[in-house]
Amino acid sequence: MANEKGIVILGAPRSGTTLVRRLLNAHPNIACPGETCILSACARFLHSEVVADGLEFGVLTGLSFAGFEQEEILTRLRDFAFGFHADYAKAQGKNRWAEKTAIDTFHLDKIDLLCDDHVQYICVVRHGLDVVCSLREFSDRGFTYLSEIHEYVRKYPIVLEAFAHAWLDATRDLLEFAERHKEHAVVLRYEDLVASPDQQVRQLFEFLNEDFASGLLELALARPKTAGLGDWKTYARASIDDSSMHRWKSLPPNVVSRIAEICNPLLEACGYDPVPVRAPDDQSAARRRYEFSMLFGANRKDS
Repeated sequence: MANEKGIVILGAPRSGTTLVRRLLNAHPNIACPGETCILSACARFLHSEVVADGLEFGVLTGLSFAGFEQEEILTRLRDFAFGFHADYAKAQGKNRWAEKTAIDTFHLDKIDLLCDDHVQYICVVRHGLDVVCSLREFSDRGFTYLSEIHEYVRKYPIVLEAFAHAWLDATRDLLEFAERHKEHAVVLRYEDLVASPDQQVRQLFEFLNEDFASGLLELALARPKTAGLGDWKTYARASIDDSSMHRWKSLPPNVVSRIAEICNPLLEACGYDPVPVRAPDDQSAARRRYEFSMLFGANRKDS
């Protein structure tokens, strides 16, 4: 199996990875289905815990006692995971496959162990405060939190702060991952893709050593006959535009300040301007704001 033909798209959930999936899938040589969840499933398969005596308790250790070396286990698992994608690509008449599942970024250590340098990586980064807004929309729409996000909600009871911490951890780990695999990974900022899609897509396919096909952008943005898992929002649009940028500016100023304090250091490291942080309100100001919101809500209800 030609494992080096694989492409893995990584990024914090709601970072624009689905748009990148559409762009890749439109290429005549690359097949990228909707979210398969197969790499995160493999990551869970490889999960282990350290027991009291320091021994890792998991499948790699368990099978080692049965005489199977780690590399053999990983090779079998890699062939299993990659095989589904290879078969899908063949069915689409294409030579290369790509995988995109947003939660994969929360399983980077095990995906690194499994895939290593057998694939190329596209690491998508988006402004943290816009990711927070999009995660809120996603969770409200689904009436739930994905388990990887729920861990943050349990730890940080103010939900938007939980989303900010999820973005922070996922993006920091992703950038470190890209640095470790810099010969096989490229970092793509969502905002750069929106601002100059033709240039960014050309550079992306140059990294992948693929030709930029004529009409690719138009084909990628056309409405398909079927959509994949995780495609719920992107197919509502037929063009790349900036309507999803700067959504955080509609949040209350005190909320913006709270999540900006969390995100700002990494935002600057990613090349974004820091978001201004204002001094927190005292309790009297917070009470006045609360009373005003209750009064405003009551007036709307009466009208």
